Amino acid sequence: MGLTAKDMAAVESAVCKPSGGDTERCTYKVAVTGADDSPRGRWHVAVLITAKNGDTTLNTKAADFTVA
Repeated sequence: MGLTAKDMAAVESAVCKPSGGDTERCTYKVAVTGADDSPRGRWHVAVLITAKNGDTTLNTKAADFTVA
């Protein structure tokens, strides 16, 4: 089974700030321990967006990064 909006509802939020027009820049920081033991390869960042009216949209592959 894939990731769902319900799975994402309990996670920590990113900090978002306006960056011009209809755009916001959001950042999320996490402490990394055991980086040498992390699985290598391509990873995806999942994003759950919640509108002011409560509607949500889930993008399970909003961004990618590679652990080499």
